[in-house]
Amino acid sequence: MGIGERIRRRRVELGFTRNELAEKVHVTPSAVANYENNISIPKLELLISLMNTLEVDANYLYADYISNPTVKKVFRFEMNEEEQEALEKYRGLTENGKRLVRIVINEEYERVKSQRWVALQCYFPGVRKTNAGFLLQEYAKRVQVKGQHVPKGTNYCFQIQIDKYEPVFRKYDIIAISEEEASHNEIGMFCFKGICYIRTLYRKDGVCRLRALNVMEPDIEVEKEEELRCLGKVLGKIYGECKILDLDKE
Repeated sequence: MGIGERIRRRRVELGFTRNELAEKVHVTPSAVANYENNISIPKLELLISLMNTLEVDANYLYADYISNPTVKKVFRFEMNEEEQEALEKYRGLTENGKRLVRIVINEEYERVKSQRWVALQCYFPGVRKTNAGFLLQEYAKRVQVKGQHVPKGTNYCFQIQIDKYEPVFRKYDIIAISEEEASHNEIGMFCFKGICYIRTLYRKDGVCRLRALNVMEPDIEVEKEEELRCLGKVLGKIYGECKILDLDKE
């Protein structure tokens, strides 16, 4: 029995005509006929309206799609007897019971995921410039690290290769960077006059400057007419064991 047949059966159980159901979910009677005859499938927002009107949940409409052949086709694996038994028990729980099961599953899934190795693009400084500035190398390698050591929101990494960022970062630290822009008093990677810097952004009362992480380095003043680009916000340092790989050697 497909979704269309289940919609039709439940409509009849509630004593609705096609016209009445169509009016309740704000579609045409011909649309309801197409759903019931499996000619078309309702969009997500309409499915929610249908479930509310027919007083059913997704388990009712999609029961046949959880068969082993369908699961294997969609997810490329079959459910064993233990998994099928667990699913049947889950369906018999109250909504509060289902919520508790989902909490346990989500927490355990996140714990297992955090133990897995993840791979991120890692960039390196190229030619050195004054005031700890550098030209960013055009190519990237990859760094492999356990997921639990990667700050949430990380898009790529950068390896520090000088000691002029202490005490915030040390030489050879790998830092995590997101693609969002750094705000006032946040550390970011910036491009100013064609040179890249890792600094704290100060932007207040019309004043803009890049503050050095090391007190021995001077701040950089940015005039209003000068272009300053933020290449990403620094989220922190990546801890734990890291493996740096060349892209062509993976």
